[in-house]
Amino acid sequence: MKRASSAAAAVTTGLVLSLSLASLAAAPKGAAPAADPPTVPSLAPVLTGFKWGGTHTEVVKIYNATGGLFDAEYDPVLAKMQPGVRMQALEADRENRKSAFASSFLEFKDTPTGYDVTGLKGEYTYRNHEEIMNLDKDGKRRYFFFIGAPPGERLWKIYDEIPLNATGPLGATFQEAVTKLNTTLGVAARIRAADESQGNYFTTADWQDSTSHLRALDRSFQKVVAVVMEDRQVLSALAGLRSMKVDDPLAMDPSISAITKGGVSDPSSRRADGGAPKK
Repeated sequence: MKRASSAAAAVTTGLVLSLSLASLAAAPKGAAPAADPPTVPSLAPVLTGFKWGGTHTEVVKIYNATGGLFDAEYDPVLAKMQPGVRMQALEADRENRKSAFASSFLEFKDTPTGYDVTGLKGEYTYRNHEEIMNLDKDGKRRYFFFIGAPPGERLWKIYDEIPLNATGPLGATFQEAVTKLNTTLGVAARIRAADESQGNYFTTADWQDSTSHLRALDRSFQKVVAVVMEDRQVLSALAGLRSMKVDDPLAMDPSISAITKGGVSDPSSRRADGGAPKK
């Protein structure tokens, strides 16, 4: 139990640490962004408790196993309760959350998913053996991204949605969040403006170390900042791993787009000049 509590503390502390950070390096107007993100000594504290390359089953065990992260959250409360209805309800809540997390594993195959209309668009592709899991814990929503055909999939990205508020670990604004991250990491971030043509949907601050890439995404309009850790080895190989180039599942079919480009009209209606419709 002591080891589980330490593991939970390490993960939580590591993330909050990486999220507890000072000096927003805003690039001068008109200045070109740095070619590469700045390199920091280590991003390991952000990844504490996880390792790149783990399968989704291994990630589930970190949370759901006896003495895992969910038990570490509930056990201190349960230890203070008397056996009875309230204790049973709390234990049921814990087991329901474990079950929901284990069953959240989703493969991006052919069918569009609800993720396409969220801030996660652009973080995955279809038909390239990519998968996702999610859970709500420690005041944030976390997504795990995997790549590779199950059961050989491997963890390569962890994406956290952290609420922006005055009492939160990253402050109330994106600017405050980057300032805190800069302070903790000891290096001013590279700042890039949103550019969908480059697959960059949000203003982004980023850093890297020898194995990982860290991004902070400005999703202020949703009252969150996204903090994303990625395996650099997979990043460098993404072009090859994503060999199937699939169109945007929400994009309008080209044939329909061509028909409606000039507006939809009733072919049997009279012409604008008052003449009869063409036969």
